[in-house]
Amino acid sequence: MNDEDVTFSKLKPNYKLWLEFDGKYVFGPGAYAIMNHVLKKGTLTGVTESTGMSYRYAWGVIRKIEATLGVKILVTFKGGPSGGGGAKVTDFGLKLMQMFAKVQGGFDRASEV
Repeated sequence: MNDEDVTFSKLKPNYKLWLEFDGKYVFGPGAYAIMNHVLKKGTLTGVTESTGMSYRYAWGVIRKIEATLGVKILVTFKGGPSGGGGAKVTDFGLKLMQMFAKVQGGFDRASEV
């Protein structure tokens, strides 16, 4: 095997996917991870362990997406006296996640070598 073959064998396609709205970044892998956490856990509590983002940062990401799109992607609710509040992905938020996952899946398949 010559040097060109070794070099070529190490080349791998890579990409970074995000969704834009009116030319502005609106949704990417980090937002998807936050939403997926809420979908699975029903809360943003513990988001740090699953995404590496602080709770406050994660809420900032969600608020920015909602402000840009003008649509709620998460709803929150308070619990009773002993706590128990949580969050839920809205129908629009779920569609946004599905769109991102579908496009990412297509990119993943296209980048297989």
